[in-house]
Amino acid sequence: MIIEIFINIMVGLLGLGIVVFVHEAGHFLAAKSFGITVQTFSIGWGKKIFSFQKGETEYCISLFPVGGYCQLKGEDILKEAIEKNSDHLEAEEGTLFAVAPWKRIIIFFSGPFMNLLFSIVVLSVIWFNGFSYSSPDNRIILVSDYNNSKQLYPADIAGLKSGDKIIEIDNKVVRNYQDMREIIALNPQKEMKIKVIRGERTVELKIEPSLNKTTGAGIIGVYPWMDPVILKVVPESPADLAGLLPGDQIIEASGNPVKNHMDFFSRIETKPEKIDIKYIRNKTTYSASLALTYNEKGQTNPGFIFNIYEYSTPNYSPLGALVKGVKESFSTLFITIKGLKTLFKGVDINQAVAGPIRITYMVGEFATTAFGESFRAGVISFFQFLCLISIALFFMNLLPIPAIDGGQIVFSFCEIIFRRNFRPKAIYRYQIIGFIFIFLLLFFTLFNDILFFINK
Repeated sequence: MIIEIFINIMVGLLGLGIVVFVHEAGHFLAAKSFGITVQTFSIGWGKKIFSFQKGETEYCISLFPVGGYCQLKGEDILKEAIEKNSDHLEAEEGTLFAVAPWKRIIIFFSGPFMNLLFSIVVLSVIWFNGFSYSSPDNRIILVSDYNNSKQLYPADIAGLKSGDKIIEIDNKVVRNYQDMREIIALNPQKEMKIKVIRGERTVELKIEPSLNKTTGAGIIGVYPWMDPVILKVVPESPADLAGLLPGDQIIEASGNPVKNHMDFFSRIETKPEKIDIKYIRNKTTYSASLALTYNEKGQTNPGFIFNIYEYSTPNYSPLGALVKGVKESFSTLFITIKGLKTLFKGVDINQAVAGPIRITYMVGEFATTAFGESFRAGVISFFQFLCLISIALFFMNLLPIPAIDGGQIVFSFCEIIFRRNFRPKAIYRYQIIGFIFIFLLLFFTLFNDILFFINK
């Protein structure tokens, strides 16, 4: 587990390093274009562990690898003005405060903008090349069918039944379980029309996903339906030792019929030492026993994966891929804004808000899991997650919070509107408020991250 966490964090650091580099490169290029000297370009914060000088700029990698900064000449003028009790900034040529406020707005905006541009370009390339992904189909199983409690889920209230095939939600076509899950997750507490195929007929219903207060996502209380046909057998696992092979269809477990994967897994909830099964291979029925072992959490792995389906993206032209990249980037932006709103709807902030350490781990975990399928899948998943982080950085950095890009933009706009430069002390107090807010947020998220890893 420790080695796995270490690998995930190292891969995550690489990913966040790319995103931070793109962000700071935006500030760097904009500042250079307006003749401002960039004194330091750093990936990470704290003590410098590697650096070199080129021209007027020192390029470095710092000890704390989450984040980074571009130190522009003139940022220390503020400190000097306060020490001298001056009522104005004496900015020399080539410094940040020597340029017009509108130029400073462009400089502060360029970092977030580069994150948005990065997402558009990367997603366009991914969609142009195309990719495949795995998912169960669009049939569902009701959680309540395998839950001993009497709790009713939105799927029960709507009248859905196990085996229903969901083909449309709010006029959006549903091809598979992943399509359904994305639509449901993004629309908690919103009534939607749903169209299903049940047997030989089509049924139209209404459903209102409930809010998962841990994740902030919408849920309706269903599992994906997976036929109990074995796709892959893990070597040296209970299934392998019992002689099971890919293509075998399990039809019975512990004397009970098996129609889907939940029928099978519900038979091992009591943690039996072995489970007797019947399966079909080449139209012949066989019997076998799986000897099961359990970890410290009471979990077991029979050693096989049930069959899921492979889907491929459409073929896009370069222009079509660019349009798709733009649409997906802005869709992610709207999802990010929507996700922020759910924090005020009773979501468990301790679970829903991740800090820099957990984000780093999640980037790495997402990528390494996909690399387990194939190198191509790993690369695509890695950069898709980076695009998600980039869009989040674009949005978060433009919030009007002092000390970050959005706050600096607001302050520069105020200079234009009021047609005067603010006193150094006013600027300093404004920034101090931002630094306190960021410090408290960082402390809160780091505390959450520590608890997250302790639980793991």
